[in-house]
Amino acid sequence: MFDFYVRKTIIAISLLIATISISSTLASEPEIIFSAQWGDNPGEIGLINQPERERCGPLSFSTDGKNVFMIDSVHKQIVGINAERKARIIKTDINGWCIRADSAGGIFVFDGEKVAHIDTNGKSKEDFNIAKKSEKSSTMVEGYGVELFVDSRGNPTVNDITQNVYSVVDAPELTTFANNKSIPSKQPVKYIVKRMLRNEIRILGLDKEGKELISIPIKTDGGQAGVVLFKGIDLKGNIFVELENIKGKQVNLEVHCYSKKGERLRVIVMPNNYFTTVYKKTEVLQDGSVYQMLTTEEGVKILRWKF
Repeated sequence: MFDFYVRKTIIAISLLIATISISSTLASEPEIIFSAQWGDNPGEIGLINQPERERCGPLSFSTDGKNVFMIDSVHKQIVGINAERKARIIKTDINGWCIRADSAGGIFVFDGEKVAHIDTNGKSKEDFNIAKKSEKSSTMVEGYGVELFVDSRGNPTVNDITQNVYSVVDAPELTTFANNKSIPSKQPVKYIVKRMLRNEIRILGLDKEGKELISIPIKTDGGQAGVVLFKGIDLKGNIFVELENIKGKQVNLEVHCYSKKGERLRVIVMPNNYFTTVYKKTEVLQDGSVYQMLTTEEGVKILRWKF
């Protein structure tokens, strides 16, 4: 009997520690990396806010950990923010849905048809097409969830909302990623998020032939999952996803971190009261830090969340 109560007490303490650990993660405050007002003056970000029209501001952003890059879709330009948090215009007269820093002194920008590769001074390097699986997939639907990635092998890819992963044809291998010795050789080539029966959602890690190497259930803590997006892996191989956690009339924006064994390690609940439509809300770096682009009535903020 004594052993039973001891075991029960140990379990209760363990659950309490786990609850405290998760709660402290939820309560963490972000660092404001950059903030700018709406407007058409230098240093301001373009906004369309007219009756009977969808509000439009910056659609996508990316960071290499030092610099942040943002697509000002109203002014059709790419804005760069350096480590001193000073903004400058990198390139004008450019359209794009999503952007990705290549961590090698360049930026990839996707406009739905091609991927443009430019340097941080705005000089075009080369344009690339994306590999199409069939004629049915020849047109990618613009919107939330379309993202540029650089996978663990150093290959640029485009992922869409339906979990298709398109390689960028003839794009250079980025050695910054490919030579990362911390990533195991049996790391899945790609990750997708799949909805199973009874609203169960799993992260699947697949090899080149599509064989399932990893299958991890996503926890919603009593809510219902809306859109769920794979966001990347860190240097330890931990897996990150972004999800809408729907609890009644409240929709939380969350980023979860899972180990390769399926253990949920961290949860961040982020502000989700976006003033404009944003296609890419978060980005995860290899050190596990999470960046968020948030639009408000006053302007745009880039936030960095750490654990």
